[in-house]
Amino acid sequence: MTSRRAFLGTMGAAIVGAKFARAGAAAPNWAAGAPAPNRQFTGPFGIQLYSLRHQLDKDVPGTLKYIREVGYTDVETAGFYRLSAADFKKELDKSGLKATGMHAGDDNRFRTRLDEIIAEAKVFKADYVTSPWVQEEHRKDADGCKRVAAEFNEWGKKLQAAGFRFAFHNHDMEFKPLGNTTPMDILIQETDQKLVDFELDLFFVKKVGLTPADYLKKYPGRFKLVHLKDISKSTPTGFAEAADDACVPIGEGQIDWPKTLGVAADIGVKYYYVEDESPTSQENIRKTIQYLKTVRF
Repeated sequence: MTSRRAFLGTMGAAIVGAKFARAGAAAPNWAAGAPAPNRQFTGPFGIQLYSLRHQLDKDVPGTLKYIREVGYTDVETAGFYRLSAADFKKELDKSGLKATGMHAGDDNRFRTRLDEIIAEAKVFKADYVTSPWVQEEHRKDADGCKRVAAEFNEWGKKLQAAGFRFAFHNHDMEFKPLGNTTPMDILIQETDQKLVDFELDLFFVKKVGLTPADYLKKYPGRFKLVHLKDISKSTPTGFAEAADDACVPIGEGQIDWPKTLGVAADIGVKYYYVEDESPTSQENIRKTIQYLKTVRF
């Protein structure tokens, strides 16, 4: 998925151009070892707009209309496709969509243009402002990851003061071993839960050989957002770049979705965003929402 990484590397410039929270809450079913009840996924039904980046690049109004007609209500932005933030917000409003989250650029953009990011978030009234990328030179060793975590706390404090929450979205490289730990573990353990949340991309968790449901349970108070994204049965485990068609409609790949969605609900995930990076994403997101509206867990 080289296009995804290239996009994230240039996203900032493109945008410039245009523990349980409630005391006394019952322990989740998995903690007690009891079978999950027969529950239905009720959303919110969100989508990461990067999924239809090619379509949006050609036709913003038509693509947003399609997203709403398919059944999605929430979106997570990833750039504004040569529109200003205000004009893109108007198009969302016309389509009946709400931006509950924003991918606002890599760590360098947060480091140098946080005031601009906050101004954009105010336009959308998004709940979450997320960084989906940390440059390699800043996460190549444990000390670098700790410095980034300290910056996450600073950005989270400033965003919280402005009325927003800061989150970080992982890829596969955050799970590469650093001695007896990983960048992801350091980032979670070194950040303040009051200031920083995490958006877990379940595709990449599975891709590196972990079980998404188990990883959600590892840090039950930290994942308030997830990317719902399945991985094809033919995609091998590891850190090699995945093929563009490695994304498949949810329910057709390797992830145990009833188990994963049950755990996500139990630990308090607030926002769910479907993401599909495949060449057939326009049809895949339709199949995915049909699955989500019928799955039980």
